[in-house]
Amino acid sequence: MPTSSRHHWGTDMDLNNLNNTYFEKGTGLKLYNWLLEHAKTYGFNQVYTSKINGRTGYNMEKWHWSYMPLSEKYLTFYNENISYKDITGFKGSEQAKTIDVIKNYVNGIYFW
Repeated sequence: MPTSSRHHWGTDMDLNNLNNTYFEKGTGLKLYNWLLEHAKTYGFNQVYTSKINGRTGYNMEKWHWSYMPLSEKYLTFYNENISYKDITGFKGSEQAKTIDVIKNYVNGIYFW
C-alpha cells in the first residue's frame, strides 16, 4: 500500500526469490543461514519473521532484509509525521485505517 512500504524508503530489499521454500534447501538455505549469522554485522535485519511471538502485519519473508541504521531512523520519522490523513488518493486507501496499516504493517516488524 502506498505510504506504508519500507521499500519506498530505500532501506529495504527483496533478495533473489520471493518464496520462503527457496531458502529451506540447497543454495537458498546456505544463503539464508549466512544472512542469519552475518547480516547484522553489516546492519541488515530480517524484519518480517515468524508471528509466533505476536509480531503483526506481513507473514514471514525470508527474502526481505532491511538496512537498520537508516530504517530505524525513518520509522521514527514516519511515526512522528505520517497519519491516516496522509494515506489517501489511491484505490483502496480507505482500507488503511480499517486494517490499521500503520500499527499492524508499518510497525509490525521484528527488531534485533
